[in-house]
Amino acid sequence: MNEENLFRLRVEYVKQGRLRYLGHLELIHTVERIVRRAQLPYAVTQGFSPHMKIAFSSALPVGTASDCEWYDVFLTAYVPAPRALEALAAASPADLAPRRAGYVDRRAAALTAALTRARYRAVLALEEGAPSDEGRARDALVALCAADGIPYLRGKKTKTMSLARTLVSAELVARDALTWELALDTRSSAEGALRPEVLIRAWEKALAAANGGAAPRDAVAAVLAEPLAVAPYGIFAHCEIARISQNIEDKRGILVEPLPLGA
Repeated sequence: MNEENLFRLRVEYVKQGRLRYLGHLELIHTVERIVRRAQLPYAVTQGFSPHMKIAFSSALPVGTASDCEWYDVFLTAYVPAPRALEALAAASPADLAPRRAGYVDRRAAALTAALTRARYRAVLALEEGAPSDEGRARDALVALCAADGIPYLRGKKTKTMSLARTLVSAELVARDALTWELALDTRSSAEGALRPEVLIRAWEKALAAANGGAAPRDAVAAVLAEPLAVAPYGIFAHCEIARISQNIEDKRGILVEPLPLGA
């Protein structure tokens, strides 16, 4: 396979509804089936285990939705981008629907390396009767964001999420008495990325302690890196997290679209 003859099609798609619970490997296999059903002339890798030549943006935590996921699929023949998008849309379930498609330089950096900025939105529903002092919640969030890092459990291993490297800003807004919205601007690198669910669990733990709830014996006790399906400290009844943008940050700190206009 001559790499010079390949075309790199970049596709933006959503991950919503029930399909936000797909794990990353399940997502990869599903998108590969979509590309096959769309009958695009995809390239195949060489070697003992040939597979579709396709690459994805960084994995989402299970349960996190997104308006802005990306993949690059390499084609052996040029297909006009509007026609490719139409074929992919017809082959996709609504919860993984493609939004945009266009061609990029086949020698461009991989998506996981190029997309270093991401914004998230978390909508948090408070338990009935839970303390809902927005000022205290904001103070607890500021104090948490000033910490060096948050230890968390991933399986049986304890890891530490560095906020100094991964968090650009966090903004809390009260929609009403029982609903808060948290906006997170994050930065990722080879050293790691921010996991919103870890930050929110640690924040919930701090809020519970500040309001006289059961505080952990160790102030830096690890939190669980699981989907926020259950509120373990009695503050949040429900949480919906979505990735709402992914961008390339250039050397000047300017955010650039993954798919340039007109691509």
